[in-house]
Amino acid sequence: MDYFVLRFDHSYRKEDILALSKLSSRIMRKWRSRIMRIFCTVLGMGILGSGVAVLTLPGMTLNGIVWILLGVILLLVSVFYNRINAWGTRKQTLQVENLTIKFSDEGLAQSSSKAAASVPYHAFERLYHYRDRYFLFVDKLHAYILPKDRFVVGDSADFRAFIEAKTGKTVEYI
Repeated sequence: MDYFVLRFDHSYRKEDILALSKLSSRIMRKWRSRIMRIFCTVLGMGILGSGVAVLTLPGMTLNGIVWILLGVILLLVSVFYNRINAWGTRKQTLQVENLTIKFSDEGLAQSSSKAAASVPYHAFERLYHYRDRYFLFVDKLHAYILPKDRFVVGDSADFRAFIEAKTGKTVEYI
């Protein structure tokens, strides 16, 4: 018997991948994300300031503009770090059509237009709920994203109790 079924016409949406990126930067890459953002901000501001200073020198207009552009790019990277990371992740995900994820007594069964796979419940290392989505991590790099609006069988409100009972792990709310 299938207790919960999710259907996707296409692969994950941009919002789902962005939510995964933000969740990962909060729980798994917390310090790396912060250090990267601080580094890009400080370096970007320094290069931007240097570019403005170089602009005041005679005959250095082009150099000043290049420095200013480089500083602005670094500042943009620090501001849009999660979006850039989500874009890279989206490029690496398998693009499928008609993806169906079913939860039964045995585990998760996934089928699509390209392949089918099953995952037993004991394979899930971590369970999270973040921004109206459940994230079931198989390891540090791979997770199933389950948006609440994709449940076609079973109620997403009952899913937490179900997955906690089947895995023996608690869903962490972030």
